[in-house]
Amino acid sequence: KVIVTDTKTGCLDAVNDTYGTYNGFIGGITPSVLANDSFINVLVNPADITLTAGTSPLPGKITMNGNGTISVAAGTPAGTYNYPYTICLVARPAYCDAAVATITVAAPVIDAVNDNYGSINGMTGGTTPSVLTNDSLNHAVVNPASITLTAGTSPLPGQITMNGNGTISVAAGTPAGIYNYPYTICENLNPSNCDNAVATVTVGAANIDAVNDNYGTYNGIVGGTTPSVLTNDSLNHAVVNPAS
Repeated sequence: KVIVTDTKTGCLDAVNDTYGTYNGFIGGITPSVLANDSFINVLVNPADITLTAGTSPLPGKITMNGNGTISVAAGTPAGTYNYPYTICLVARPAYCDAAVATITVAAPVIDAVNDNYGSINGMTGGTTPSVLTNDSLNHAVVNPASITLTAGTSPLPGQITMNGNGTISVAAGTPAGIYNYPYTICENLNPSNCDNAVATVTVGAANIDAVNDNYGTYNGIVGGTTPSVLTNDSLNHAVVNPAS
């Protein structure tokens, strides 16, 4: 005599899963949720059960595959996601158990690196390279389309300006000095994933050269006036403008 019972305890058991952190920038795939599920205290044979995924916690980004693995797509926002699923016996479709897989997705490392630019002639002005050229996201040079750059307070408003592409413009007529310009970069996918740095811009004074003058003889009885001593003096390698 064989007795068949509907009691599930200790028979079909879907066990909750908790997966380690996945980098949302590049994505990844978890092990199968079936790896710790059992039937009569033996790991389930996928051929003996039907796996039904519940509602994805982030459709289009987090997907449970037919074999029980879970795909995390590249570009998935950081967060902790719960993905329910159910397993049922093929031989007895009403005989089921449910569990939840928990997946942690982390933001990639973002690193804004300080910049130190060589001297820029303050008389003529100039533009630095972009502050983004040595900054990184997920250990690679940042793609400007993937981040938001926010300039801090200019050290000399109206004269020193950070542009949208990260270059810094030094206007003609900027006084000599060493100027620190703070900025922040944040990942667009995870706006709270940010880092700060400082760009140091050195502005130099223009070359100025006063040249000795030697004038011809003047008759002291009648007197006279020499040409200007400025005619052979230079500022920034050009004849000086007396107004400068």
